[in-house]
Amino acid sequence: MKVAVVGMGYVGVPLAAVFADTPGFDVVGVQRRSERSGWKIELLNKGVSPYELEPELGELLSRAVSGGSLHVTDSLDACGDADCVVVTVQVPIDEEKKPMLGNLRQVSTEVGCRVRRGALVSLESTVPPGITEKVVKPALEDASGMKAGDGFNLVYSYERVTPGRLVYNIRHLPRVVGGYTPVCASRGVEFYRNICSAAVHGTDMATAEAAKLVENAYRDVNIAFANEAALICGAMGVDFHRVRELVNDLPHVEGEPRLNPYRNVHYPGAGVGGHCLPKDPWLLLHGYQDKRFTPTLIPAARTVNDAMPGQMKRLIVDALGEQGLSLGEAKIILLGLGFKGDTEDARNSPTLTLYELLRHEAADVAVHDPYIKRWEGVPMIQSLDEAVEARDCLVVTTRHGVYHEIDLEWLRDKMKKPVIVDGRDVFDPEECRLEGFTYRGVGHAAR
Repeated sequence: MKVAVVGMGYVGVPLAAVFADTPGFDVVGVQRRSERSGWKIELLNKGVSPYELEPELGELLSRAVSGGSLHVTDSLDACGDADCVVVTVQVPIDEEKKPMLGNLRQVSTEVGCRVRRGALVSLESTVPPGITEKVVKPALEDASGMKAGDGFNLVYSYERVTPGRLVYNIRHLPRVVGGYTPVCASRGVEFYRNICSAAVHGTDMATAEAAKLVENAYRDVNIAFANEAALICGAMGVDFHRVRELVNDLPHVEGEPRLNPYRNVHYPGAGVGGHCLPKDPWLLLHGYQDKRFTPTLIPAARTVNDAMPGQMKRLIVDALGEQGLSLGEAKIILLGLGFKGDTEDARNSPTLTLYELLRHEAADVAVHDPYIKRWEGVPMIQSLDEAVEARDCLVVTTRHGVYHEIDLEWLRDKMKKPVIVDGRDVFDPEECRLEGFTYRGVGHAAR
């Protein structure tokens, strides 16, 4: 089977690699030669991963390219003889939290101009419920002159990739496949079973679209609960992290989970980033028109999580004040640009938001990240030793493993003022205070 994967990003690259590593599959990746992403074409055709920290991915790409089962091009003509075309282009939101569908509509039209009769078209881009049928399907039909469910099969099957687990999640997490017709769904289920060792669930397209968005909105709401509870506890002089341990200690009753469901209160933190959580709750709400009920919980969760960089700024000002220093006098270093620990993915990172909040008010602000060396508009310092030298305040914004190894005595000697603001619970508050640091952390009471 020949598979064309349109879009070589965090979804498309590992998906193409996994299919290309599966016997019987010939895969072509399609990537636009844009200024931002065009460089991936040559890199991938050398069998090199653009995501260096991803386990297995580099090995899969190298094996697939050397074996001739994968190549990447900038031409959508490669879709013309594909048995299956998988579309993974991004669907961002605008400033009004509405989906920007222009690129998806254009790609759907261009695929429709080329798709052959009998092919399977699978959309993996995250979209509001109903968009596959209302936008993608008409674009494919108008351009191809064929009807979905007759001339070609159409499914929506969302990804569950997470930075640091791209290949693993594709292979081992359950897959949901929503078909335009039951026959389309059956064809999609059969297709994805080639690479997925877990259950592959068939359903309709709108249900699959909603499942993706509800899954991420659920995560976002739970994080917001942890963040808000942490702020409440901290303000009352209570250590939320100890509270969390006690709550989560409730045992799970095997076989009777409804009688005594376990608790899984999340960690609080400096904010929520990544490609999915900041936008997917808004995609879920897009197009909701029922005036009998106005959703409030999901938008409120977004507000809480978006406000966390501002809460970090408040902690910074408070901690500096204890040292007799104003924000305008302070030289600050932010540790971590990635939105998640030990990844190189900085999409929608709360560090970027915090940097913007500080850069016009603080005397100096810079960022250190062991995996990200450059970022447009942000001063990056590559050496940790240089990054903390003569700084008045160290702010942990990403839970990178290397930051857990920082020796507090060494840090105290390097910094000008002993101030730590910990947004990811990397440092032990008592150890910091014993070493003479002024410490503030999300969920920790100031002492």
